[in-house]
Amino acid sequence: MAKKFGNSLRLAALAGALASMMTAASAAEEISFNMSWLPQGSVGGVLVAKAKGFYDEADLNVSVYQGYGGQRTVNEIDQGLFDIGYGDPVSVILNRVNGGKAVFVGSINTVWPGALCYIQKDGEKTPVLADFSGKSVGGGATSPVQNIVPAWLEQNGLPKDHLKLLRMNPAVITSSFLEGQVDLAECWEGASLPILNENAQESGKKIGMIKYRDFGLDMYGSGFVTTEAMLAEKPEVVDKFLDASYRGYEYMAAHPEESADLIVKQYPTLKKSVVLNQIKQINALVRDPHAENKDLGFVRADRMEKTMGFVREAFVVDDSIKTVDLYRNISR
Repeated sequence: MAKKFGNSLRLAALAGALASMMTAASAAEEISFNMSWLPQGSVGGVLVAKAKGFYDEADLNVSVYQGYGGQRTVNEIDQGLFDIGYGDPVSVILNRVNGGKAVFVGSINTVWPGALCYIQKDGEKTPVLADFSGKSVGGGATSPVQNIVPAWLEQNGLPKDHLKLLRMNPAVITSSFLEGQVDLAECWEGASLPILNENAQESGKKIGMIKYRDFGLDMYGSGFVTTEAMLAEKPEVVDKFLDASYRGYEYMAAHPEESADLIVKQYPTLKKSVVLNQIKQINALVRDPHAENKDLGFVRADRMEKTMGFVREAFVVDDSIKTVDLYRNISR
């Protein structure tokens, strides 16, 4: 009897050990993702992938965090505070200029989605960039607009101080703009533009915009950013994250209404009509019709070279920063 009892104990211990080993082996990999700002259509593929269980299927446990602007997000990723985030190539380049090792690993905005928004008045002709001399621009304190606009103005034959750039809390830009405290506001397709449009309509106003890309800014907008260390230590994890995330963007393109519902269910304070418009805008931005590789997220060498060329000229970046080091196309 004692022998049988001892055998039972050993079997139980063995079963427990095996169960622990199986649990450890099947434990999902933890991933922290920085949205760069609040939940919105631009990061909708990530939120949809989370809601639909695409990360679970890839054995990933993805935690999503609010961010505070593109520059800060990229720097925080480089510092190891987050594994992956939503960031722009300009911030990646500037991070590397300062000794960082951030890497752009997948496009979401295949063109630059930013614009300068203004109040459009009935009967007035459509303005051009030169018409806004001396006007104030409300931009986020750590937004790419702070780096981009002065160089972009010079690219268009205008002085750097043609516009008065203000560093503002992003949360108050829309209200300050609509109340007339600033003349222009930075706005982003797939993000702040639908919010601005809805708020303007409620105030009986109409929004016009000057898109950077219509005035010579031909480069990538934000996408997925990680670090050289993450790519070296956990390439398969980055691979799985990107695969599941772009699966989320594919689903969002095919099911915009449902996707808006899924996002609002996660963040009930969001307004569905705004989220849906953000989704529609990002659906148009995420696909690059000129890319030979039709996989979502594929980063084209020629587009990155143009991006690097703009930044190199605008910020006097020397040749030690190589375009090839800025990005990776992960095998998916």
